Amino acid sequence: MRTQQPHDNAGNDRRQAIRMPYKTLLMYANRNKAGLGRVKDISFDGLFFETPRELALGDQLDIDFRFRHGQMNMAIAGEITRITPTGVGVRLLW
Repeated sequence: MRTQQPHDNAGNDRRQAIRMPYKTLLMYANRNKAGLGRVKDISFDGLFFETPRELALGDQLDIDFRFRHGQMNMAIAGEITRITPTGVGVRLLW
């Protein structure tokens, strides 16, 4: 498993948008796998979710989760851009 960090060699954050803490469950699927995860943080263009399943950089996912006070689920596509021992960072594909 290859890990990509959200910071450059100088320690600068490479993210384009500010991430906010956010806790909710999500479902995800791609051609080979489906699973559940727990969102840890979210921004306009990405999110990080914890999952015990092994996924790979570049994997395209269909993601489905509910906003805390929303009545409808949010269904969106994403691409894995970062992998850690506890989960994955996903760039949302609007």
